[in-house]
Amino acid sequence: KKPEPEIPEKIVVPDYAHLLPESIRRFTLPQEIHDADHLSFLQGGGHGGSHPHLVHEFVSSILADRDPWPNALTSANWTSVGICAHESALKGGEIVRLPEFTLPACSVTTEE
Repeated sequence: KKPEPEIPEKIVVPDYAHLLPESIRRFTLPQEIHDADHLSFLQGGGHGGSHPHLVHEFVSSILADRDPWPNALTSANWTSVGICAHESALKGGEIVRLPEFTLPACSVTTEE
């Protein structure tokens, strides 16, 4: 038997389509399969139907003249953390510093 963390289990992702305009709610649901051998199908749609929510938030932020959530800095920060973690793993766990833009104005520095 595999260790517990390695045993996959199916989870149910709640559908929040009711929070979207009627015209785009259907895009949170699994779509008709046109080609079961297509890479996107084999890998899975993923993200639990989040794309319509992200697009709706982005368009709403433009119409309301406000920053979207997540905004550009937050999105870049989340992305860079993953990229730096991958780079660190490729280097055997070596510390990889986050880019300057991810650091708060009054960050604490550590000795190298």
